[in-house]
Amino acid sequence: MNFLIELIRNNFKGMLDLYQRAENLFQVIIPVFHEDGDMVDVYIEKKEDSNNKEIRIIDCGMTLMKLSYSYEIDSSSKENIFDTILAQNNVVNVDGNLSLDTSSDLLYQNLMQFIGCQQKVLNMRLWQREIIRSVFFDEFKRTIEVDFKEFKPKSHVVPLKDYPVIEVDYSLEFQKKPFYIFGVNNKDKAKNSAIALLEFQKARLKFISMIIHENFEELPKKDQMYLTQNADKQFPTLKNFQENGIETITRLAA
Repeated sequence: MNFLIELIRNNFKGMLDLYQRAENLFQVIIPVFHEDGDMVDVYIEKKEDSNNKEIRIIDCGMTLMKLSYSYEIDSSSKENIFDTILAQNNVVNVDGNLSLDTSSDLLYQNLMQFIGCQQKVLNMRLWQREIIRSVFFDEFKRTIEVDFKEFKPKSHVVPLKDYPVIEVDYSLEFQKKPFYIFGVNNKDKAKNSAIALLEFQKARLKFISMIIHENFEELPKKDQMYLTQNADKQFPTLKNFQENGIETITRLAA
């Protein structure tokens, strides 16, 4: 790794420095800081079975660890955003360790790209909720129409013809009774879904209701209570529905 030390010292004019952490592993000392004042965690190592010109930039798992202090990537919508950020920057995630391969002549450019990717990942917690919500419904729609296509889902169903404003996101038709499925990502959608269920019950419709939440725990307690009292089945997250929905629907429809 001597060539790296010489490369840094001879070409970056004091902008970068290296601190050896282990054999063939160096921490990059660079004046770029997080908003809390901590310096970014960036390391370089020689790629295994490579010549001296091939380098891997890594973070030793520090980016996701730092993010986890205040934010969890705990839904498919968040995972999609995370994966998109990495793909746009050619960064790979291997068991929580972010990495980017580079040649020595592009080291500085790729270091800056890697650090920019780290900052975008850490800023996921600051993104507007509307962005996450729009992604939730895209993923909700894809899940129903692709993963559950065997049930022949119909979208924007109006069970009460006298109340066209009350829509069901998706209906799955079965011989005994249909399944009415609602996606819920905020308190307003929770209230509208609860009102719809009450109107259907008042009209004595025969159906089974299912609520698919983005995150049930983020709803106000009052809205949680309304849905719990009126819905037949709830899934606390979309991921939970993706893992257990088909089995649950098959069992309830039997």
